[in-house]
Amino acid sequence: MSNAVFQRLALLASAAVLAGCASVSPDGLRSSVQALVGERTGTAGVALPSTHAATRAQSQDAMRGWLAQPLTQEAAVRIALLNNPGLQAQLAALGIADAQRVQALTLPNPHLTLGRLVSGQEREIERTLAVSLLDLITLPWRTQWQNQQMEQATLAAAQQVLLLAADTRRAWLRAVAAEQVAGTYERMHEAAEVGAELAQRMLRVGNWSLLQQAREQAVLLQSSAELARARLAAAIAREQLNRRMGLWGAQTDYALANQLPPLPATALAADGLEATALRSRLDLQSARRQQNLQDRQQGWTEAG
Repeated sequence: MSNAVFQRLALLASAAVLAGCASVSPDGLRSSVQALVGERTGTAGVALPSTHAATRAQSQDAMRGWLAQPLTQEAAVRIALLNNPGLQAQLAALGIADAQRVQALTLPNPHLTLGRLVSGQEREIERTLAVSLLDLITLPWRTQWQNQQMEQATLAAAQQVLLLAADTRRAWLRAVAAEQVAGTYERMHEAAEVGAELAQRMLRVGNWSLLQQAREQAVLLQSSAELARARLAAAIAREQLNRRMGLWGAQTDYALANQLPPLPATALAADGLEATALRSRLDLQSARRQQNLQDRQQGWTEAG
């Protein structure tokens, strides 16, 4: 057997092996996303929406338990990761992309053709087995391309998870702070109401003038306007948090924690902080891989 024939057979064998190794991830690549997120948050048990009905039911039970208690920041993040519609759609799209990758790498079935020729007393059976040679030859390159695209999609999904977690933390802080501010204005308004009532009584007995009573009434009106603005700001902040967590209807009747978390005892060291952020950002990693892929497609090579 010549070397050329042997090389062709080896190429076909490797292509067939690559085609046989392509399979769909059972969880739609959610475990890969969880691993990337856990490395950057320090949380090993990051829970994402599951593809199994039983696990989804357990997640709903856990969410009801978290909402029955004063909502903490960590509980808000966990609910958002499990229940946010946008994240669910992106993870579902990631699973579809994984299935499309496997379909693109699956070799088409060979075509078997049978023919029967009759000439007088002679009969001849013709058998033909046809396989797409082009699909076999291009399979290694298509495998590399599809894997690269899947890695970028996984990085994008993990980046979306991190952004959602950060946005939910900020929304929770703003909602709790807004409720505390509204509570302060409510106490101020109660004090203004007491002052206005006292001024009215003092005016009736002749101990205060109309000017003094009008001043207390003006304070009451101003506190009413400030309280209305504070309540509106608290409602907006709470609605932003609800959107992050994907809650609606009766699910929004929860109580927030009554205080903000304490500040860190020590500040983060500034040395190397920017370099660490640039090295760990998933969107930059995805951009670098996309650039490397384009360089290889155009025939460029890295110097050095």
